[in-house]
Order: sequence, then structure tokens, then C-alpha cells
Amino acid sequence: MAKSKTKYIPSNDQITKLFAKNGITDIEKIEPLGNGEFNAAFKVVTPNKEYAVKFAPAKDAEVLTYEKDMMKSEVYWYRQISENTIIHVPEIYASDFSHEIVSTSCFIMEMMKGEPLWAVEMSESEKQRVQEEKLKMLAQIHRIHHDKFGYIQMGLYPTWYEAIRNMVSALIDDCEKIGKSTPDGHRLLACIDKHKEILERVKCSMVNFDLWDSNVLYHEGDIVWIDPERSFYGDPIGDFIPQGAGQKTALKDKQKEIAIYNRSAETPIEAGVEEEIRYEIMIAYLALIEEIEKYVRYEPDEENYIRNTVDARDMYDLAFGILE
Repeated sequence: MAKSKTKYIPSNDQITKLFAKNGITDIEKIEPLGNGEFNAAFKVVTPNKEYAVKFAPAKDAEVLTYEKDMMKSEVYWYRQISENTIIHVPEIYASDFSHEIVSTSCFIMEMMKGEPLWAVEMSESEKQRVQEEKLKMLAQIHRIHHDKFGYIQMGLYPTWYEAIRNMVSALIDDCEKIGKSTPDGHRLLACIDKHKEILERVKCSMVNFDLWDSNVLYHEGDIVWIDPERSFYGDPIGDFIPQGAGQKTALKDKQKEIAIYNRSAETPIEAGVEEEIRYEIMIAYLALIEEIEKYVRYEPDEENYIRNTVDARDMYDLAFGILE
């Protein structure tokens, strides 16, 4: 299990009691599951079925504002995907936000077969097919709309400009509360204000904002999405960040991915000046998340702390070169 200061690790006895509360009493084995860096997950085996159970950080863990009550958000987004698309996601069997057995929120879901895309060896043709399927799936979730924008756990706003400004401001406040400063965060706020009119024109869709290959499982040709907790209602252009060459590449360099997406999209995306501005604001927002989350998750000498520092700087430089 990946190392992180936010993870809540329950005892096997607590997990057993949690399952018993939900009518599952024949547990044979419990073992850690996954390499996530925020929540903790476990595989629970019974004679006839395997489950996954996921635990949010403890109530007193130091987390960012948008991460508070994020487990409720994850259950919400799983249901949105399940009810509004044909994307394969785990079934949610039970959720528990009472904190009676464990002092945090948790839910029990279907244990999915497969490995993360990055870990699977496949032919070049199959790799291309899978990446094309991911883009078609993005087009499906972008048909999920709302009349307001933002994280459901933080409150929604009438425009994308107001929502993204609030999201950035909350991260800056988080940074200052732990005694750090973020000049780049304030630069991003200024860019958001500079491009207010463009942001106010954005149409609202579900945005996954975390569709890296680590959050897509592959098993015998089947593709499964997991971990949608960082989703929000906002600008769908943000979902192109993990696609193609990744987060250190401008939107104009993702023409292949855009073309594949547009074949299935309700609203096709262009790579014009306005779209690039919107995209780079999302790049800088991701950089801000990585910059600030390192303080609450890792120690300065840890590899992930260093990774976040380098990645954030590269993304800021890319974004501000276009936005300012």
C-alpha cells in the first residue's frame, strides 16, 4: 500500500464488524489493495465473492478543503456514471458515513478483475483501441450536465468562472493555514480574472479530472473506471490533461485525441485560442493541487514530495506562458 500521511488504516476486526453490519459474515481473508495515495482500500474475500472496501482519511487528518467529505462525492459520481452511461464501474453495495465502527467514512463495492492500464502488456493495436475507448467514454460523461459548477462537497456556483475561482481560492487558503505561501496560486487567480469572459461562456458537464491509466482497469479486453472521487461539474476540456502526451503538453498538441473524442462528443472541442486558455487554466489548477497536497501528504525527503514539486513547476511554466 502506497505511503501517505492521510491514510486511515482500520484493523481487521473493524473491517469484519463493518461487513457484519451489512450482512456479510463469512470473511476468509482481508488484504491491502491498490496504490492510491489518499484513501485506504482492502480486498475482502468470502467463499463465494470478493469485495473491495475503501476508507476515507480520519476526521482529524489534515486534508485539503475540496477533499473533505470526498467519499460521499465518490459514491455520488459512481452512481452518476452507472445511471447515465454504459461505462463499466464497480457496483456499490453499501456505504457507511456514521463513523460508528470506524472513525471515518467508507463504502463496500464490487471487487473488479484486472490491472491498471500502465501495468498491462498489450499489443500496439490493442493499446490504441483502449486509448480510443477512454476518449469515447469521456464523451459519455460529458453528457452528464448540471445547471451549476464546482465540487458538490464545496457548494456549486452559477458560472465556471465563479466555481474555478472558488476552487483556487480554497487551495490558497489551505496553503496559508499550514504556514506556506503560493505566489503561483495568486498568479493563477489573476489569470482567472483576466479571462473571466471566456470562463463565463463554458457549458457545464461532469469532469473526471483524474482519468490517468492508474484509474482504468483492463481485463480480457474489458475496461473499468475506478476512483472518480475527484470529479466535479465544470469545463470538460480539463479531461484532456491526462490524454495523449499528458499534463506537460499544450492542447494544440493533442489533435489526434481531440479528433477521436469529437467523433462521439455531444459538443465537439476545438483547439482554438479560447480553448487553449481554458485548458491551461486547468493545467495550472492541477499544478496548484500538486504543489499544496505535498505538504499534507508527504515529507520533504520523500520521492512523491519531490515529484509533486517538479511536476507543478513544469505545469505552471507551461500554463503561465500562455495565460499571462
